Amino acid sequence: MRKRVKPMDQRRLFLFLLGVTAVLLLYAGRLFVLQVLPMLGWAPAGGDLAAFAVKQRTHAFVIDTGRGDFYDRFGSPITGRTAQGLLVFPATAGAAADEADERQQLIRLLHTNERQWQSFAANLKQPQLWPQPNGEPLRLTPEQAELAAKLHVAGATLTSFRERYPEPFAAGQLVGFMAQHPERLRTEFANELSSGRLALAAEIGAAGLERTFQSYLQGVGATSIALFRDGRDNPLNGLHYRRMAPGNDKYPLRIETTLRLEVQRQIEAMLQRRGIAEGAVVVLDAANADVVAMASRPAFAPDEPIGAADNWANRALQAMPPGSIYKTVVAAALLDEKLVRSGDTFECAGELGRFGFSCWQPGGHGEITLREAYAESCNIAFAKAMKPLSSRQLATYAAKLGVLGTVGWQGKTPGQATFSQFDAEQECRLFEPATLQDDEGVRAQTAIGQRDVRLTPLAAANMVVTLLGGGAVREPRVVSRIAYATGEPLFTFDREYRVKRGHGITPATAVKLAGWMRDVVDHGTGQSLQRAKWKLAGKSGTAQEAPVTKGQVSQWFIGYGPAAKPLYAVAVALPHMPPGKSGEAQAVFREVFDILATKNQNE
Repeated sequence: MRKRVKPMDQRRLFLFLLGVTAVLLLYAGRLFVLQVLPMLGWAPAGGDLAAFAVKQRTHAFVIDTGRGDFYDRFGSPITGRTAQGLLVFPATAGAAADEADERQQLIRLLHTNERQWQSFAANLKQPQLWPQPNGEPLRLTPEQAELAAKLHVAGATLTSFRERYPEPFAAGQLVGFMAQHPERLRTEFANELSSGRLALAAEIGAAGLERTFQSYLQGVGATSIALFRDGRDNPLNGLHYRRMAPGNDKYPLRIETTLRLEVQRQIEAMLQRRGIAEGAVVVLDAANADVVAMASRPAFAPDEPIGAADNWANRALQAMPPGSIYKTVVAAALLDEKLVRSGDTFECAGELGRFGFSCWQPGGHGEITLREAYAESCNIAFAKAMKPLSSRQLATYAAKLGVLGTVGWQGKTPGQATFSQFDAEQECRLFEPATLQDDEGVRAQTAIGQRDVRLTPLAAANMVVTLLGGGAVREPRVVSRIAYATGEPLFTFDREYRVKRGHGITPATAVKLAGWMRDVVDHGTGQSLQRAKWKLAGKSGTAQEAPVTKGQVSQWFIGYGPAAKPLYAVAVALPHMPPGKSGEAQAVFREVFDILATKNQNE
């Protein structure tokens, strides 16, 4: 006979099952919070499962962020240096009594004392490399590292670590720097944030190549050293210090630049020695417009704090009034349009009162040909020669010579439909939108590179390459390829000519103007360059700056060398130069080429 279940027993069973169901629902809800919400971009308070799984690793120290590095054309690293240091963990450091002798050896190796060692260890909250007096990690010599590796001191271990910007650092403004930027992360790297590859607190490229190549530099994960501990804060047997790395031998990626690192360093040292406060030097390969060096002043180190001064701005990519170097554009337009011949003469009486400017030569040059006016940088002759040339024609030839808009390499790369190598490259311009372009006075001032005209040093150097290349405009590049850590190429930046309709002047005019640059050094305004190690060619420029009453000018010198067989095109631009420093751009130009001549002779 089957026993009947009493109503009271049924209620108890129901309540028991209800309780079990509630517990299961709580567990399911907790798993949803820990596993599903993070995938949807929600971070639960208290962390996720991954954080709980590694909680027993009380402390971990990142010794390499996994970020890719920049290299020069010969494979020398520009960023990233591996050093050896002593990593000290909190709480356990110096705790063991049976290691006193080895600890004393370590203290002597670090050139410190017991009191400082104990104070440092006691105040640690996170693992830290033993510091120098200036706060930077102490870099151990090979001999010190060998000795430290033999010592066994609780809470201290020898480790390698990576420094992003080793000293002395070169090409600071070109390479750029890193910083936290949550808003950019949310807009530009939403996928990386949602997948956990980047955190809102992560540092990303904020300027320079660090910014433009951010997507390729960020890597696949950091390498760290962790000290595993149990619930009583003691090291776990068999684990102790453990190195953790992503385990992908193809990363981090290598960004291979076209720079010659030693040339870059020597140019920067020369600018420092000469006391150049502001300006830029650009050195391009005359054959293909690759950037050999790009120096900017004032000096800037990427790990310096960013203050009110914009030392981090790359002056080589900023547009400035060019002065008489712009006569190259005017001459190209006049010759190509057959409006003036090189032998046509103009009368220079020293003044052109209608337009409010004068020639630098007291009393003027008298009767002078256009070719000689270029060599002597005669303002009056060029203002008069400009008359038959329309503003529209001049704009056309500015574009043909690559000095209108930007000139740096642009194109498609893996994963990016539009990509520019250079960060914050300013556009070159001819007129302001509100300017009356056809006014005769405006055009006369424009003919000598004044008024609204602006040019970047990069574009100016590239204009010289255009002349040497028969009139075809190239897009300068500073990075030649992106490669895997194994050396296999991921992407190569081509050297093709700019494929835009209307670019390029006639080869005959290009050859003629390159020859006119030799005249400048032979018997014109650049005669001081005759003392250079190579025979050089170029064009000087001086632009008045507002307010004119201060007397400051922008000094330029552009050109190439050696004159007989050009290897390099160089632009030097020095804004805000006081009246007593005339000829400084020319002197810097000469020293740049002396550096290049010496390096080429020694290689």
